[in-house]
Amino acid sequence: MWKLALIFIVAGIFIVLALLGSSAKNLFSKAITEDVPVKLKKDNECVVEPSDSIPRVISNCNYAVGDMLSVTYKPKQPTLEKYELKNSSSS
Repeated sequence: MWKLALIFIVAGIFIVLALLGSSAKNLFSKAITEDVPVKLKKDNECVVEPSDSIPRVISNCNYAVGDMLSVTYKPKQPTLEKYELKNSSSS
């Protein structure tokens, strides 16, 4: 009985991974860190666009358009893992 349950669990894991496809691979990919400028700012949100061309939003943003940030993200994922100011455009 426990062998049958184990087979179903393993089969379920394979089905989920097959359905996720490349997104499962991206989930475990290495993080990338690069310097990017703040492209847009509206209200309290800033938008940066790293080299993978996916815009990412920073909420409660204290930066100005043109400020250079060091951002860390995973490719094809919409969120930033971390970010910090490299240099300010107003200095």
